[in-house]
Amino acid sequence: MPKQKEALGEHRAELQPPDIKWSKPKTRLASVGILCFLFIVIVGPLSNPVASPYLSGPIAEAVSPIHRAMFLGHGYRFFGPDPGPGHLVVYQGQRADGSEFEGVFPDSSKHWPRLLYHRWFMLSETVFSEHALLPIAAEFEQRAQEYEIQIAEYQQSGKPKFAKELIAERDLEAKQYQEGRLRVELLGKAIAKVLVRQNDAESIKLFIQIREIPLAEEVASGVTLDDPALLSDLLPIGEFDANGYRTI
Repeated sequence: MPKQKEALGEHRAELQPPDIKWSKPKTRLASVGILCFLFIVIVGPLSNPVASPYLSGPIAEAVSPIHRAMFLGHGYRFFGPDPGPGHLVVYQGQRADGSEFEGVFPDSSKHWPRLLYHRWFMLSETVFSEHALLPIAAEFEQRAQEYEIQIAEYQQSGKPKFAKELIAERDLEAKQYQEGRLRVELLGKAIAKVLVRQNDAESIKLFIQIREIPLAEEVASGVTLDDPALLSDLLPIGEFDANGYRTI
């Protein structure tokens, strides 16, 4: 028996994995790598959907190449605690033979599996957010005029410091407005060209439609998530034809 127990003990010792110990430099390097990875993971939810221009925005922009390469741009904050209404992109087009067509995305009857539907859904939400955050041209021009009046008043009243701060604020808003318009135009043009190609069309118009979420009381009374009464009127955003894309 003692020999059998001794043999069994030796067998168990052979089965145990070797005790691997890292040196202090390797441990520190691994710790730094793990912390950097966790930091990059956290940056995504912090900067989406609305990033702070003073903290999360600049940080997210600095690490964006790594963020995109590792596919970590998940907007978890988008889904809770209150996701808000959904947004659909409705398109209406005309083919060379004069026939007209209409469609919408995301469309659960066309976009499947679910992951593909989700991608179209995120695209429609991006279209809405870009347009919603961008002021119309008339509003921007009015804002610019108000800046000029206030800057002139500061300069005439001997307050150059305030005037300088206001000029910097005006220039920053103008830069953000121009960048926003460029994003909206590039996004709308890309979507329109894909839809024109898919439908063999000559022209196409893009609209946003808002789908409200029913209240708990409404659901209890029989209102479904796809009830047409929850849909808003069509809001035009752009059109594409032989002359190119135009933002509305």
